[in-house]
Amino acid sequence: MDFSLESGCREFAWFLNMNMINNENLPSQYDQITDLLHSTRAYLVGGAVRDLLLNRSVHDLDFALPENTIPAAKQVADQLGGSFFVLDQERQTCRVILRDEEDQRLVVDFTLFRGNTIEEDLSSRDFTITSMALDIQGDIQVIDPFQGAQDLKDGLIRLTSESALEDDSLRCLRAVRLAAQLDFRILPETRDQIRRSQPGLEDVSPERIRDEFFRLLDGPNQSAGILSLQMLGLYPYILPGELSPGRPRVLRNLETLWSLFLLDHDQERAANWSRGLLVHRLGRYREIVRGYLDQELVPGRSIYQLTFLISLLGDLQLGEIPESAQHIAQQVPLSNQEAYFVAKGIKATGNWRNLTQGHGIAQPVEVYRFFNRFGQAGVAAIFLGLGEALDNQQEEESRQSWIESLDKARYFLEGYWEHHLEWVDPPVLLDGYDIQQEFHIAPGPRIGSLLELLREEQVRSGLKSREEGLEFLKNQLSLSDGRDL
Repeated sequence: MDFSLESGCREFAWFLNMNMINNENLPSQYDQITDLLHSTRAYLVGGAVRDLLLNRSVHDLDFALPENTIPAAKQVADQLGGSFFVLDQERQTCRVILRDEEDQRLVVDFTLFRGNTIEEDLSSRDFTITSMALDIQGDIQVIDPFQGAQDLKDGLIRLTSESALEDDSLRCLRAVRLAAQLDFRILPETRDQIRRSQPGLEDVSPERIRDEFFRLLDGPNQSAGILSLQMLGLYPYILPGELSPGRPRVLRNLETLWSLFLLDHDQERAANWSRGLLVHRLGRYREIVRGYLDQELVPGRSIYQLTFLISLLGDLQLGEIPESAQHIAQQVPLSNQEAYFVAKGIKATGNWRNLTQGHGIAQPVEVYRFFNRFGQAGVAAIFLGLGEALDNQQEEESRQSWIESLDKARYFLEGYWEHHLEWVDPPVLLDGYDIQQEFHIAPGPRIGSLLELLREEQVRSGLKSREEGLEFLKNQLSLSDGRDL
């Protein structure tokens, strides 16, 4: 696919030729979509154009049209079997969600020109590197009135106009995210404008701030982005309190740790002693870890992102989990399920630190108790604990501690993933009604204590039948002689 450049500076055309658009970077449905839009004057805009010029895969598409966005979007959804949503009736903003052959989701947004022409539309956008458009009709051309291609080449984040942040203060956060994820530099004058405009974030909805922040947490370079938020004074608009001095290092370690599981094996990345040992001990779980981190408790927000949030909130002094979850949900607008996961993750990380300080041999019942209390958040906590200690083994004593931590982590993860029905969630042999009927015990907390005692014994000795469960409880009640268990 050949492209030319319409810009105030024609000399940038060589940049496009160097980075010839690679069709493989486009979603598989792209040609079908553009064929359906053939009768409209549609332009591909924003991040998709930026990523194409950077030779990066495009995961979402944004089209700007001069008119009739709703009918155009609905036609695409109907013809390609997608879901259709009107996001803003007045501005004719629509979204279509498509699925490819591998069930991967593609989000396609349709917006009305802001202004009468595509150039006017681009002038109202945030940064030069996202203020480019691709004319999908005829001789395909990249429209670049603000020299965004040159800023891509130079690795710069520059505002399209002086009013860009006044128009939408959320762009302050977006500048930081783009700089981190692209490894670009925010120009000094843009940083100054961010500092002047940040009070406007008070008027931005918490949900929009959350969504932009979670895009940053999706990486890469989360630690650099978080540090930039702190340096620019933006961090308090997102999370309570100050960023503790050691937190960026912990976040960098977490990035490194996850990269060992999420990226293809890289000998150079794993050459460091502590990382190499981690891969040796836990590399067998690479595919399982990937699946775990990809889980979404709500659509669009993954456990991977939540692990970074748990780390950032790790300094909070929390009480019991229900109250802690409520407190966290007041700080960051999360679903109940996410808030509980984060609260459990914070508590579990502290619990895991205590477990790794002990030198005794771990037992299956310890695995049961840990995951019974913290659920799948316990898995995140184990890795967060390892991340805190990664690359911190200079002395022989520290190296031995790292070996013991990895061995304990492997034991617990093996229990969770390989012995789940024996160590984590043994089958129910008796319920509360059975205990009431068999032992004539009134409903109350004692029933729950007996059930928990039974489940722990299942983990210890492998009880498998109702009869074995009854015999065990009979013996326990006899030994207790009526006292509380």
